[in-house]
Amino acid sequence: MKISVEGCCHGELDKIYDSIIHIQETKGITIDLLLCCGDFQAVRNEADMECMAVPKKYRQIQTFYKYYSGEKKAPVLTIFIGGNHEASNYLQELPYGGWVCPNIYYMGYAGIINYGGVRIGGLSGIFKGKDYQRGRFEKTPYSDDAIRSIYHIRNLEVFRLKQVRQPLDIMMSHDWPKGVYHHGNTDQLTRKKPFLKAEIESNSLGSGPTAELLRSLHPDYWFSAHLHVKFAALVKQTFEGKETTTRFLSLDKCLPGRSFLQVLDIPTDAKKPYQLTFDTEWLSILKLTNHFTSISPNYVQLPNAARSDNYTPSLGNLAKVRSLMDDQLDVPGKFEQTAVAYNPAKVDKYPSQPPLKVNSQTTFLCSKLGISDPCRMIIEEEDNLSPLTMEDTADEVRLSDNYADFDDSSESKNLSVSFTDDSDISLLNDTYASFDSSVNNSMCRTPGNPEEISLDEIPLDDEDFDDQSAVVPGSGKGQGRVDQGSDNPSHLLPPKLDINESSDLGETDPDNSGNELESHLTILKRKKLNLQGSSSRDASDEASLSGDTERSDCGLESDKEEPPVWKKKLKRRNLNIYSSNDGDDES
Repeated sequence: MKISVEGCCHGELDKIYDSIIHIQETKGITIDLLLCCGDFQAVRNEADMECMAVPKKYRQIQTFYKYYSGEKKAPVLTIFIGGNHEASNYLQELPYGGWVCPNIYYMGYAGIINYGGVRIGGLSGIFKGKDYQRGRFEKTPYSDDAIRSIYHIRNLEVFRLKQVRQPLDIMMSHDWPKGVYHHGNTDQLTRKKPFLKAEIESNSLGSGPTAELLRSLHPDYWFSAHLHVKFAALVKQTFEGKETTTRFLSLDKCLPGRSFLQVLDIPTDAKKPYQLTFDTEWLSILKLTNHFTSISPNYVQLPNAARSDNYTPSLGNLAKVRSLMDDQLDVPGKFEQTAVAYNPAKVDKYPSQPPLKVNSQTTFLCSKLGISDPCRMIIEEEDNLSPLTMEDTADEVRLSDNYADFDDSSESKNLSVSFTDDSDISLLNDTYASFDSSVNNSMCRTPGNPEEISLDEIPLDDEDFDDQSAVVPGSGKGQGRVDQGSDNPSHLLPPKLDINESSDLGETDPDNSGNELESHLTILKRKKLNLQGSSSRDASDEASLSGDTERSDCGLESDKEEPPVWKKKLKRRNLNIYSSNDGDDES
C-alpha cells in the first residue's frame, strides 16, 4: 500500500491533492491513502473561523469548505488528527472520530482505525500540563482560555491508548514525543530551528505523554508535525525481551520549498480489502473506560499503573463488542452536514461562534456501544436535563498543580536511554521509497491571494520566529498564474519527476554524514517552474535531499533572487513551546 504522509495541512487541501495527483500521473502509481498530522483546519464557514485559536487578521477560509459542500471530492482517502490550529467546534462534534466530509476522516481525540490491513493510531492536539488532567468541559462560545484548552490532550486519551496490546503499524501525533530528537541528526535540526537548541539540550522539548506512548505502543512508524521542520529518527526499544524499531518522521507545512509530503510503501495483507473499519480492541477500550468520561473542568483521577490492566480488553470483551456492532465493523460512509458551507458570493461579515451540536455519527457509535457523547452531556447539562446514563461516574478530585506525572518524570528525562544511537538510522532506507520531486508551482499559490505567498512572514506559528526572522527569497515574490483559457492541462505539468532508486549510503553530504537517512527519505519538494512557457531550469531539479541543501529555492518564478530581508524582532510571550505556563504561544 502506497501511503502519503503530510505534515501541517493548514487548510491547503487543493495544493496537497494537486501534488498527489501530479505524482500519480507522472510516475504511474496509485496513492491509496493520505495521512495528515494535524493543523488540518476543517473550516466550513466564517463561524468556524471564530473557533480557531488564531489571531483574527490571520484567519483564512482556505479550501476545505469546497470538499465539505460537495463542490469537490478528495481524490484519495484522507485520515487526519487534530493539532492546535483547528475549527475546534466542528471537531468537538466527533470525539470518537468520523467523516468531516466525504472521503476525509477525523481520528477523534484519540483513536485506532484499520485500512487494508494497516492498523493506524492517532492522538489529536498538543500537551499542556495545566489542562492534562481535566475533563472535556469546553463549550461554545469559547472563552479565551477554552479556545486553547480545547485542543490540549487529556490524560484519559493517553490512558486509553496505553491499554492497547495488539501491534500497531502507524501512530500519529501532532507534537513530538519528548526525547525523540536525540536519535536523529540533532545538529541539522538546530541549524534549521536554532531556537529549539536550549530545549533539546535540557530535554524539555516535546510531549511527555507521547513519549510514554512511544514506549508502550512501539509502532512500526510514528509521524508528527507541529514544529514545521523535516526530521527523522530511528528508535529502538526492548519490549518483552524483543527488540522493536520505530521509524519516526516529522514533516513541514505545505509551502513552496518545504519538505511537507512523503510517499512510502507499506506491506499489507493482499486478502484485506481497502476498506476503512473500526478497530475491535479500541472500541472495547472505549466501552471499558466510558465511566471516566468527564465534562468537568476539575481534574479527573485515573487508575494507577497497578490497576490499569483492569481496562485492557479480554477476549470476552472483544467478542461482546463485535456482537454489539452486529459484526459490522465497516465505518458507515454516510455523511451529513451540520452547518451551512461558506459561500464566496454571500460572505458573513459579522460571524459569531455557533452553538455546540450533536453529530449523528457520534450518536450512532455511542448507541451501538452504550457509551457517552461528551457533546450531548454538555448540551443536556446546559438545558438542566439529566446527562446521558453512564455505567459509572468518574471520581473527580482537585489535584495539586504538580504536573510532573509526564512532564518532569525521570522516565521522560531519560527517554533516550532506551533508544539506539544514530549509527543504526540508515536502516530506515530499506523501507522508504525515494521521490525527489518537482511540482507544478501553480499548485503552490493561487492568483489573487497575497496571503498565501506570505505565510512565512506572519506570526501564525511563532516557532518560525526567533530574535530575527529572514524572509525566504522567492517566497513572497512573483505570484503564479494559471492559464484559464486552455482546455489542455498539459501546460501545467512541471519538469521531469525523477525517482532515485539508489540505496548506496556512501554518497552522502559530508554535512549530513551523521544521518544517512536524510539522503533517502521520500520527500516531495516544490521547485522552480516557469509557468509562462519557457523551459524549466535544470539546475533547480538537482537539489539535494541531504544536509542544508535539502531546502531548494522553490518559490514561484521571480525575475531575480533577492537577499534575505531581516525583519523586526517579533514579540513572543513564551519561548518554551511546551511549557506549562499559562501563555499558549504554540506552533
